[in-house]
Amino acid sequence: MTTSTSRKAQPAEPATTFFDELGRRGNEPLLRKVSGRVRFDVADGAHTDSWLVAVDKGELTVAREADVADCTIRGERADFNEIVGGRMNAMAAVIRGALTCHGDLELMLAIQRLFPNPPRGWDPTAGTRSG
Repeated sequence: MTTSTSRKAQPAEPATTFFDELGRRGNEPLLRKVSGRVRFDVADGAHTDSWLVAVDKGELTVAREADVADCTIRGERADFNEIVGGRMNAMAAVIRGALTCHGDLELMLAIQRLFPNPPRGWDPTAGTRSG
């Protein structure tokens, strides 16, 4: 008798998916005047995943490493998942203290162009209104 166990594939985690796709873009016209290295530190409890995004006049390379960068952006995984889902603005998250940014703030302002816009029909106030 043969038994088989089928496991459902876990959906990819949004921040990881975002950085993987970003690494496949190659050239990003929105950053054609930008050069620098940004490290994103995505914390999940005591564990931190890091991605180094290097931009050279619009040419993108992404590596999963915690190397030296011109700008370091750090935050909790849940916040990054909201940002890469378009439901949270990166700069607003820095202002609120949900993300920290060290180094070249102009580079952070430029790199936030890579994050998606809010999903169509999304209402950020829907959960806060009383019926």
